[in-house]
Amino acid sequence: MAKITVLGECMVELSPEAADGSGDGGAPLYRMGYAGDTFNTAIYMARLGDEVAYCTALGQGDPFSEGVLATMRREAMDTRLVRQVENRLPGLYAIVLDEHGERKFHYWRERAPIRDLFSAHTANQLIEAAKASDLVYLSGVTLAVIGDIGRARLKDILAYVHSLGIAVALDFNYRPALWPSPEAARAALDGVVPSCRYVSLSSEDSRPLYGREAEDLAGEWAAAGAEVVARDESHAVNVHRPDGRVATSAPSRVKAVDTTGAGDSFNAAYLSSRLAGLSIADSVTRAHGLAAVVVGCKGAIVPAASMPVWPRG
Repeated sequence: MAKITVLGECMVELSPEAADGSGDGGAPLYRMGYAGDTFNTAIYMARLGDEVAYCTALGQGDPFSEGVLATMRREAMDTRLVRQVENRLPGLYAIVLDEHGERKFHYWRERAPIRDLFSAHTANQLIEAAKASDLVYLSGVTLAVIGDIGRARLKDILAYVHSLGIAVALDFNYRPALWPSPEAARAALDGVVPSCRYVSLSSEDSRPLYGREAEDLAGEWAAAGAEVVARDESHAVNVHRPDGRVATSAPSRVKAVDTTGAGDSFNAAYLSSRLAGLSIADSVTRAHGLAAVVVGCKGAIVPAASMPVWPRG
């Protein structure tokens, strides 16, 4: 069992469930849940047997913030790094699906409390939690939503954690709408990558940010000491390390109902497996296996009963 500290945002999720039966063209009904890229990963890590603490900011006393906290407790996640802010509500997003299960997101998060996570959150509290962890995990979305002050403070925290020999993992997860420009996103991500032992990115991330393929960047960052998971559109994965490259083939295609959370679950299973001592190839296989389950269900979080069962180690 690994101890993992995860940083990011949890939002209210509206996911399409079924047509309303009114005969007006099949307008969808929506199911409410709680999700967010690193939150999804944190839940899947906890379900895979790791000890997970989630660092975020929520409102206080409203049913949605209380719903997030109840979800965290139900999933056996540590809530001590949750900062609650009065008179603020969590962000909200709605999923719209096309006929292939590919998703598009619509967000309402301008006043979400996550934007002030580091303006009043005690950095020492996060540092102490990180020092007791085997891994600290965040994403490009985390960096985007915490603002300039938060990014500057978090960059220093991660550099310090890295200097202590604690692993840091970053999923690029570039979302252009969250950034003022690609240059701003690239600067923030470049500031964190040197502190990372694990990096995950796709060419969908790297092309708009760097004008380069993920494979090229992965090789460079691996030479500097990171283990970089480079994903391509075929779902084949090549993992670059300082001692070489491990290529894995694309898994068998599965019918996607909803691709929301696929990458988040992949990261969870891959990192959980690596921390448990599994090989890169076996970790990728497990990661594909969990992602295949996730895309077969609506919403980012599948029922706990649908989780694959693997032996630890």
